Amino acid sequence: MVAILLCLLPLPIYRTSTHPMSTPALHKYAVWAPDYADEGGLARRLSVRESHLVNAKRLIEAGVIKIGGALVEDGTEFTESPKMKGSLMVYEATSIDEVWKLIKEDIYYTSNVWDKERLQIFPFKVAVGA
Repeated sequence: MVAILLCLLPLPIYRTSTHPMSTPALHKYAVWAPDYADEGGLARRLSVRESHLVNAKRLIEAGVIKIGGALVEDGTEFTESPKMKGSLMVYEATSIDEVWKLIKEDIYYTSNVWDKERLQIFPFKVAVGA
C-alpha cells in the first residue's frame, strides 16, 4: 500500500527550462558596420562583394544571419548605382563573442571595407516582426 502511495506523489522537478541542457539559448544581435570613408573604400567593397555575399548566404541558410544589407547614401537609394557606405545586419547567436568572431572572419572586415574602429554590435531585443 505504501509503495502505491509513493508512486502517486509528484516527482521533483530538476530542470527549470523546457530546452535540452545541451542546446544553448540563441540571442539576436544588431551589427552596424560603417565602411571606411577613404577614396578607395567603395572600390575595395566592390572588389570583394561577391565573396562577401556567398558567405552571407551560407550564414543565412544556417540561420545565423536573419537579415542584412547595405547602407546607402541618402538620395542614391533609388538610383541604378546606390552609393554603399556600410552594412546593417541582425545575427542570431549564443553570444556577442560568437558574432564578433564571425564579423572578424568576414572578407569585408579582413579587406578593410568595414571601419574596424566604428563597427558596433548591440544585443537586440525584438519588439515586433520576426
